[in-house]
Amino acid sequence: MFVTKKYLPRRTFLRGAGVTLALPLLDAMLPAMTAFAQTAAVGVKRFVGVWHPHGAAPGYWSPLEEGPGFEFSFITKPLEPFRDRTVLISGLDSSAAISTPEEPGGNHARGAVFLSGTRPRRDAVSPYLGVTIDQLIAQKHGRDTLLPSIQLGIEDASHNSGNCNWGY
Repeated sequence: MFVTKKYLPRRTFLRGAGVTLALPLLDAMLPAMTAFAQTAAVGVKRFVGVWHPHGAAPGYWSPLEEGPGFEFSFITKPLEPFRDRTVLISGLDSSAAISTPEEPGGNHARGAVFLSGTRPRRDAVSPYLGVTIDQLIAQKHGRDTLLPSIQLGIEDASHNSGNCNWGY
């Protein structure tokens, strides 16, 4: 069962928001007897992989020049305060994403290659690709966070967008 609407009175929200905004993170807000409650807060490393299934216009995502002094594009401009901790990688090429006559997958195979670099096989029950880079990072650094890995996608599930005919 999905709850599509939750009722929260405006006054209750404003009261709660006022208290939330006025207080710093308190020990009482952390679960007792957990590593988070026992240690001081420290920053953790984050990995974000962004895939453009239809490509991206030059200059929108990629830096306009290479090297440490590059200028951020207007989309990545909010990352500028974190320049010393940000790595933008673009222009990667993956031959595994190219469709072959024996196994026509077209664009469906390209999405499956993202983060794994491995072409999916159709000879198995499911197209196993191995462990993707984001999951390798989660295995190594995920123990330092409450949620080791989060996968987000923007697609309308009512159209079976993740369930195409090739199973990728």
